[in-house]
Parts: sequence; structure tokens; C-alpha cells
Amino acid sequence: MLLHNAETEMYLPGAIGPAREEDVPAIMDLLQRRIDWMDEKGLYQWNKTGYLTCYPPEHFRRLIREEVVLAARETDRLTGIMALLSRDPRWPNGNDGKAFYVHHLATDPACPGLGKEMLSYAESYARQHGKPFLRLDSQKVNDALSRYYEALGYFPAGECVDGAYVGILREKSVLPSASSI
Repeated sequence: MLLHNAETEMYLPGAIGPAREEDVPAIMDLLQRRIDWMDEKGLYQWNKTGYLTCYPPEHFRRLIREEVVLAARETDRLTGIMALLSRDPRWPNGNDGKAFYVHHLATDPACPGLGKEMLSYAESYARQHGKPFLRLDSQKVNDALSRYYEALGYFPAGECVDGAYVGILREKSVLPSASSI
């Protein structure tokens, strides 16, 4: 179970595990709440690119059956999701076997710090599976999200275009450096 630390407003690692098909309605609700939050904050991300049309419930059911969707839970409530894919056609080297690709990372806006915890979990997962990199992309014009990812060590590695979406490809080395050994 994810534990909330009220003093730091952070969520501590705990119950991040495989999503289930019965989670799909909660996943769609979580995505809609995050999109509404983006509108409220004046951000340009999923709320401007037809995200829920591109990724309907069946998309998430398929990914769950492929066992690539992870969910964070607090008590019995789904508070975050992400998919960790082994390939990504948006990347020129997206089939090189050297990375997991984070997609659909979304957290409940009421859970500050959970996104960082989920990415930390994904980084550990990648290391455990011998992947030197964790890769993701973000909307090119979302400066706030770019600053967030760069502060977490995800640096630009190119650009991608997918319909209305123009993204920055980002990569983080997750293997320990020689100086930390």
C-alpha cells in the first residue's frame, strides 16, 4: 500500500503492481481527472490532443492483458497508472532492447509526489531487468513538464510527431555510474 507522509506531502513506495482489467473504468476516470486538471492549470498536454479518443478503454484492456500496465493504489483506490513498454516506434532506436518506455503516466492530482515515486519504481524495474535506460516523451510546448522531467534527470534525446502530438523524447540512464560503485 502506498503510504502518505503528510509532513512532506510525498507518497512513499508501496503498492505499485499490475493493473487488472476491472481497473479500466477507474483508469479512464483518473485520466479524465488529470485532463481536467491540465485545463484548470492552463497546460497544453493530453487535454489538447484528443487523448481519450486516441486511447479508449479497449487500448488499456489490451495493454493490461499484455501485462505492461502498473497501477498505484491507496487503500482500494487507484491513484496512478503507467505502462512500461519494451518498444516504442516514436523513437528511432525504439526497438534496441536497451530501455523501457514509459507511457500513460498519470496520477491523481490529489496525490502530490506520486508521479516521482512511480518513475523511481520504473527506474528500479528497468535496472532489475538489465535495461540501461528509461525513456519517455512529453509535449514539446509544455515547459512546466519539461522542467519537471529534467529535474528528475530525463534529458532531451530528440523529437517525435504523432498526429496532433509533437513531443520531446527524453532519456535517463538508470545504471549506477562508475563513480558510485
